[in-house]
Amino acid sequence: MAKSKGERRKEAKADVAPGSDGKCDILSLSNNQLLAFLLKFLVVAAALMIVWFYCVGAFYQSVVFAFSKPVILLMGYTKLQIAALNLGNAYLVNFNLVPLVALAVATPNLILRKRLEMLAIGIPILFLLHVIDILVRFPMYLDHSKFAEMVYVSIGIVGVAVPFIIWFAIAVSFHGAGKR
Repeated sequence: MAKSKGERRKEAKADVAPGSDGKCDILSLSNNQLLAFLLKFLVVAAALMIVWFYCVGAFYQSVVFAFSKPVILLMGYTKLQIAALNLGNAYLVNFNLVPLVALAVATPNLILRKRLEMLAIGIPILFLLHVIDILVRFPMYLDHSKFAEMVYVSIGIVGVAVPFIIWFAIAVSFHGAGKR
């Protein structure tokens, strides 16, 4: 027998966890607000990726490489070896700044101080990971170091997660503790 609209609505409410009143626990957003946040994040990230690819990425990579080069020389590698690896133009590997900035921009109901905190913590951490990423390539490629290869792969995996971990720690974890 067909159920009435009221019975179907009652069953739908029964499927929602007790006390959740149909809201997503992350940032206390309704399902529609969460969807709007995700869409805004995707749009902002896509726009920032275009800017990264055409404007910022190569410059950022040159800064990372400028910080890395003296350390590479201290590690005992020559200028010829540095030139041979040609890592100065590898700027797409550092794109994980894009989701960090996109999360800072797109997260709803986040005060400016928290957005700036997210960037002030995240950008130096990611910069350090990018420098280490450059540094470990030399022993990995030139000395065939398995340890350097493990560090390189780990940075690749961790680097993708770091923007989201920082966002979670600042925007989500402390949501219940006073103002965001």
